[in-house]
Amino acid sequence: MGLVRASLRNPYAVIVGALAVLVLGCVSYSRMPLDILPEFKTPAVQILTLYPGMPTEIVERDMTNRLERWTSQAMGVAWQESRSMVGVSVVRDFFRDDIDPNTAMSQVSALALADLYYLPPGTIPPMTMMYDPTASQPLCLVACSSDTLDETEVYDFAYFQMRNMLSGTPGVIAPAVFGGKLRRVYVYLDKDKVQARNMSPLDVVNALTRFNLMIPTGNAKLGDLDYSINMESFVPTVGDLNDIPVKVERDELNGDLRPVLVKDVGKAEDTSAIQTNVVRIARAPETKDGKQSADGKTWPGKRQVYIPIYRQPGSNSLQVVEGTKDTLKTAILPRAPEGFQTKVVGDQTVFIRQAIAALQKEGVLGALLASLMILLFLGSLRSTLAILLSIPLSVLAAFIGLYYTNNTINSMTLGGLALALGRLVDDSIVVLENTHRHLRMGKPPREAALEGATEVSMPVFVATLTTIVVFFPVTFLYGMGKYLFTPLALAVAFSMIASYFVAMTLVPAYCARFLRLDPKDKLTAAPQHDDAASNTPDQGDPSAERGWYGALQAGYLRVLNRSLRAKPSVLALAGGLFVASLLLFPAIGRELFPPLDAGQILVQVRMPSGTRIERTETTLARVEEALQKVIPERDREMLVTNIGVLYDWPAGYTPNAGPHDGFILTQLTMHGRKTTSYELADRLRAALPKKFPGVQFSFNTGGIVTAALNFGLPSPIDVQIEGKSLEKLYEISRQVKSVIQKEVAGAVDVRVQQELDYPQINIKVDRVKAALVGLTQEEVVKNVVTALNSSINFDPAFWLDDKTGNHYFVGATYREDDIESLATLENIPITSGAQSQPVLLKNLATFARATVPTEVAHNRIRRVMDVYANVTRRATGDVAAEIQRVVERHRQTDPAQDPLHVDVPDGYFVHYRGEYTSLKESFRSLGFAFVLSSLLVYLIMVAQFQSFVDPFIVMFAVPLGLIGVAALLFATGTTLNVESFMGVIFMVGIAVSNSVLLVEFSNRLRGRGLSAREAAVQAAGIRLRPILMTALAAIIALVPMALAEGEAAMPLARAVIGGLLASTVLSLLVVPVLYELIKGRTPSPVVE
Repeated sequence: MGLVRASLRNPYAVIVGALAVLVLGCVSYSRMPLDILPEFKTPAVQILTLYPGMPTEIVERDMTNRLERWTSQAMGVAWQESRSMVGVSVVRDFFRDDIDPNTAMSQVSALALADLYYLPPGTIPPMTMMYDPTASQPLCLVACSSDTLDETEVYDFAYFQMRNMLSGTPGVIAPAVFGGKLRRVYVYLDKDKVQARNMSPLDVVNALTRFNLMIPTGNAKLGDLDYSINMESFVPTVGDLNDIPVKVERDELNGDLRPVLVKDVGKAEDTSAIQTNVVRIARAPETKDGKQSADGKTWPGKRQVYIPIYRQPGSNSLQVVEGTKDTLKTAILPRAPEGFQTKVVGDQTVFIRQAIAALQKEGVLGALLASLMILLFLGSLRSTLAILLSIPLSVLAAFIGLYYTNNTINSMTLGGLALALGRLVDDSIVVLENTHRHLRMGKPPREAALEGATEVSMPVFVATLTTIVVFFPVTFLYGMGKYLFTPLALAVAFSMIASYFVAMTLVPAYCARFLRLDPKDKLTAAPQHDDAASNTPDQGDPSAERGWYGALQAGYLRVLNRSLRAKPSVLALAGGLFVASLLLFPAIGRELFPPLDAGQILVQVRMPSGTRIERTETTLARVEEALQKVIPERDREMLVTNIGVLYDWPAGYTPNAGPHDGFILTQLTMHGRKTTSYELADRLRAALPKKFPGVQFSFNTGGIVTAALNFGLPSPIDVQIEGKSLEKLYEISRQVKSVIQKEVAGAVDVRVQQELDYPQINIKVDRVKAALVGLTQEEVVKNVVTALNSSINFDPAFWLDDKTGNHYFVGATYREDDIESLATLENIPITSGAQSQPVLLKNLATFARATVPTEVAHNRIRRVMDVYANVTRRATGDVAAEIQRVVERHRQTDPAQDPLHVDVPDGYFVHYRGEYTSLKESFRSLGFAFVLSSLLVYLIMVAQFQSFVDPFIVMFAVPLGLIGVAALLFATGTTLNVESFMGVIFMVGIAVSNSVLLVEFSNRLRGRGLSAREAAVQAAGIRLRPILMTALAAIIALVPMALAEGEAAMPLARAVIGGLLASTVLSLLVVPVLYELIKGRTPSPVVE
């Protein structure tokens, strides 16, 4: 072979090439981003539109619907999802993979702004931003607190200063501030004084906007100078607002005119808005050295503020968090007010680092174990060193390829390299073992290296090519399968190509220079030349092997000869095992991705709809305490509680739907914890609902990986009901929930996300009565809004704080404590320019209690409701499949006889989403990949063997491998998921490569005059060592990964190990049997 000859002629070029790979590989590795999962290429854009106080159904009909229809005109929109809440519309447009993210963003931005004209007057212009569906959970939280500053001051600095500084950090998205209080300037009205003065709240609002203005005056040219004119329309201090005249009235005693000032009916205060979002953080107190103290079993929660840190699409997660920490240290803390404290908490990159480090450690350990195995077989340190050179060089070459194809270092690329470690030495093992055999025949090192490498160049090339080609169908995958496995396939392909070149260049050059043979190891019976007429092939009698390997080889040949005499029995046994394995596969659990212990538990809490936030906070404080009693102190790191919704930017980044919702993010320790997050979640699931009856809980342990794979859904199973009527949707959803709870084992935390029972008071104004007393609907509404929520909602004034340089909203309202009951609403005074005497609201309107939706969700513009479910102690795919079967069965029953009947009328549809949808999609595409890869391997071997029969014999290794896959997965309780499925595909390439060695060498021996049986036996005995070495190298290298419970690549390793064990053992018997059975009918093609 030309490559081998060239390397032997110029070994210095080989050395230079190896050093170049070493240097470039190290540089590429150091510059590649590090993350837990590959970069997701599907672009998505989020449109957040606000209209404070607007009811949910109006937001849905007049804002969300319009924005969906307008932005759906963008080129390449695949589907849309939306969420409508009080005053908030969130629309997400998901685009096809082939659409450029920048194009998607520009199109949606233009369309959303164009739609502003048709949105309700007063709507805040839509805000568009990129949305990464695989990064719906923040990488970390920047917690802010102070012992000297109040919540308003902490929020103020976080919102106006920190958020902007953090957004300037490369890769960081810091969109919102959670918790704290928003600074506002309110004139708190005394309702009795207002009414006594024959005024209404709107009178004060009009005064504030007319006497505190933001209108530029312009310039005046006076003499030789051009003056800028400033009317000083802003009041300089908050206290000056108290002196603004509201109206002028005549004194009843002396008839003089005198003003009624703001301070006569209220008081202007620098205060905060009504709080709708509360954040609490509980963690162990810090000692003087900054470490967390272990004193105390429970930690009290403290109100704080946090900024969630998300990563921009394509950014490096670790660099984002490190950049955030650096920005805090160098830019924020030096500029923070005295007493302000900030710290990164809830760092998800700890899990990322640990997962990546575990893969690296398992890879290194596997390489060392494979090295020891090779040393055991060869008994030579020099020979072992020659083979081990292929591992670092092939891995570094793979990093070069991954770097130039814009991939990251992640669990999939590292998993691919760890998977390929054992296979990387196979080519070198075959070349070295054959070279060693030629040395034993007495040939000089250079000749032995040349003939040894050249003789096996074809089977080595075929084996390498088949291993690579099994990953070619990945290019045809779509959805989650393509996203996950394209980087893995590239990593394996790059490393395999490199290992082939190492085996054909570096190994022969090394053998020619350094490999020497102990005289006692020479084959005394070996001729020095090929003799076609000889009954003994040129490699000598296999029985000449000594020691433990000689005994192993002799025993194998005895078993093989017996198998050849009982061919029907051997084939029947293999066929029976294959059929049994096919029957075993349905008993193996199915899920999209193996469960990972991400070191966190997200506890979602829902109180009865409409519970005021103060009551919700009190309950969640008790939940925090109860949770800490269940989870030992040594196992928890901190608790982050988020209650309610701030109807601003944060509304687009929270699962909460109202003041009755909250969640507790429990960060667990990553080191030394003996109890898994799943076990702790089960304990909480058993304890908390009993302690808090009437409170709804759900427990999610997935972390950022599961959130990425579920596209941000809060649970792996989502039964989505589609239709028109919210009431009918809710009825169907409740029926589905009941069926799942009562009939599906393993389904827990079953809940309907969208509730319809949020309490509401409908105020219906008699327009005729209002008109008769000189009032309009607008004046009535604005008075009510002012009294309850401030005039900022419809007519904000501003005040500029000279100290901070920030402006703040100014409005009038009642104090929150003054709104005591329905009577407060009824007695709101209403006036207008045409009606100076106040009229009480109750004289103009009627009041009625009702219930309304908390939130309304859409999928592809249609109304939907979601029934979510988590899974425990069963595979997610099995639970999801059972849910679908059970629900569909109850749809077909008679409602008169089935109390669990699910009534889905025409026009309503049930969809099964979440992980199960991705699972079915991925399994379909991976099944297609398995069939196509097997076909491609066969066709490549047809071209190499120039025969349709020989590849057919070789391909029998594939069904033999499936026997081991099914047996090991079932025996270890490992699920069939995308990782184990990929292991099956990889197993095809490796299993076939071993059979190639047998069939190719059998053909070579038949060409020298041997019968089919003699050729099969001789080839099996001679190729036993390289087959065992290559198979064991791959198996042993994967053992550390296969034993790593809770790691993503564990099922992949177990699938490959099971497949290789079965295919290696059975192929050594079945392939020779098939070879004689098929080839024994034709005469030996003696080669001249």
